Amino acid sequence: MTRQSKRKHQRIPYQGKVDLYFKDVRHLECTTQNLSMIGLWVVGCLEQPEGSQCDIEFHDAAASTNHPLRIKGEVVRRDNEGLALLFLNMNVRTYNDLEALIKELGGPPLMEEDAFLAALPT
Repeated sequence: MTRQSKRKHQRIPYQGKVDLYFKDVRHLECTTQNLSMIGLWVVGCLEQPEGSQCDIEFHDAAASTNHPLRIKGEVVRRDNEGLALLFLNMNVRTYNDLEALIKELGGPPLMEEDAFLAALPT
């Protein structure tokens, strides 16, 4: 039996490094596996329970944005390999910074800007 993916957003391979700042613990130099417009997969950090919130700082974004890229995230899924983080504070600036990072890495746009703007809460 094959499992059908519920994914609605394109993912790209992304083996960058991020720092995760949870309320009581920091995980530095975490390896990522893929990235989408709504979140990312982080290898390891297994002790963080679902629902935990953190600040995510992308190491290699400063070159493309001239400032650190920080996004608020929440653990939405865990398994034996790592955890899935959902981005919580996406706004136009963060979207543009994330797109600049993806472009610098040679990836395709994750979402058209008009589609992103239309999805923002009013």
